[in-house]
Amino acid sequence: MKTVVVLGTSRDDSYTLQAVKDHCPFNNYDLVDLRKLNIGYYSYNHNINGADDFTEIAVNMVAADNIIFATPVYWYAMSGVLKVFFDRFSELLSTHKPLGKALKGKTTYLIATGADAALPPGFEVPFKLTSEYFEMSYAGAFYSMTR
Repeated sequence: MKTVVVLGTSRDDSYTLQAVKDHCPFNNYDLVDLRKLNIGYYSYNHNINGADDFTEIAVNMVAADNIIFATPVYWYAMSGVLKVFFDRFSELLSTHKPLGKALKGKTTYLIATGADAALPPGFEVPFKLTSEYFEMSYAGAFYSMTR
């Protein structure tokens, strides 16, 4: 069973990466560290300046059984780098539709870290609804308080 962790953090030694290492429900996983990759902003005219890594990551997600999104809580929402990545899912409905359809049946999870005692209200909504839209099964969140 293949698992891909899509990590959206800003630091090498982040609490979120440590939470993945300590609490990932799977022993083996491929780590995709978004800050080390080139992910352009979504463009309505599909004009991404230069090649980037989004399609390769999408192909890796399609090859996996489980997809884990890992992010710190930044101002009550997912990190900016993960949000830019999520915005690109729009391409999986248009220019890369076969990849989008191939996500059906995958299982998604969320690992999040933050300074508050619990996830902010509504934090999981983008993860749940994106999973539903692509007919993936959202299996829930693990949250770790960092202080």
